[in-house]
Amino acid sequence: MVVLGIIGGGAAFAVAKFALTPKYSSAVAMLVNRKSSDNATAVQYADQQADVAMINTYKDIITKPVILNKVANKLTKPHKVLVKKAVPAKTKREWSTSKLQYETVTVKKAQPAQYKLERAKYDAGSISAGMLAGEITVTNETNSQVFTVTVTDTNASRAKNIANAIATVFKDNIAKMMSVKNLSVVSKATTNNSAVSPNKKIIVLAGLVLGVMIAFIWGTIRELTDRAVKSVEFLTDDLGLINLGMVQYIGKVDKSGHHDHTKNAPATGSREGRTRRSTRRV
Repeated sequence: MVVLGIIGGGAAFAVAKFALTPKYSSAVAMLVNRKSSDNATAVQYADQQADVAMINTYKDIITKPVILNKVANKLTKPHKVLVKKAVPAKTKREWSTSKLQYETVTVKKAQPAQYKLERAKYDAGSISAGMLAGEITVTNETNSQVFTVTVTDTNASRAKNIANAIATVFKDNIAKMMSVKNLSVVSKATTNNSAVSPNKKIIVLAGLVLGVMIAFIWGTIRELTDRAVKSVEFLTDDLGLINLGMVQYIGKVDKSGHHDHTKNAPATGSREGRTRRSTRRV
C-alpha cells in the first residue's frame, strides 16, 4: 500500500507538471450606477435596486456573440484608438457696426478628434467568439452593484487583454443597445502569473489515495482468492485428513545425477522449511 501510494502520487505529480496545460485568470470589475438628479432617498434607493436588477441582463448580454465578436475583432484586427477628443468651436456675439446688428463671431476654431491606428495584439483567427464564451465567467455578490468578469486562459497576458477588451467593448455598446449610461469600470484587469489550474496538491493527493486504494483492493482480492495450504494443522484439524508423513526437502540435481540434499536446503525444523514443504494448492 505504501509503495503503490508513492507511485500513484508521483505519477499524478508528473501528469500535473508535464501533461496538463496551466491556466491563468484575470478579472475586471464593473459598476452599474446611474446618475440621478433627484436627491430624494426613496428615488435613489429605487434607482439602486433597478441597477442591481439590471446586472442579470448585463450578465446575459456580455456572453453573447453580439459582444464577443466585437471583442475578438478588437484583439485580432487593427483598429483606431481615440487619442484626443474633438474640441468644439468657441463663438461669441458681437455688434457689427457695418451691419448694425449682432452677429456670431468665431473666437477659436473647432479641433477635430485625433485617432491613431493600433496594431492587432493577436493573429487573425486565434481568438473567436466561441473560444471567449468558454473562458468567461460573470459573477456578482447579492445586492451588489458591482459585477466581475473573469477570464481564464492558457496565457496570463492574454487573459488580462481579453478581460479589459470585454469591459471596453461592453461599456461602449451597452449605452447604444439599452439607451442607458450607468456602467463604469471600477478596476481593470492585471496580469496574474500564478496558475489557477491544475491544482497540483489536489491531483497528487488524489493519485496517492488512488494508489493506496488499488493496493488495498488488490491485497483483499488476493487474500480472498488464496487457496494455498499454509499449515499441516489445516489438513488434519479443518479437513480431517490423516497425516501419513512429510516429504523431506529435495535439493538440486548435480551433474553426476545425484541429489544435493544440503545445498540451499532450509533447516528441517525451521519455519521456512515447514512452509515450503506444506504450501501446496488444493
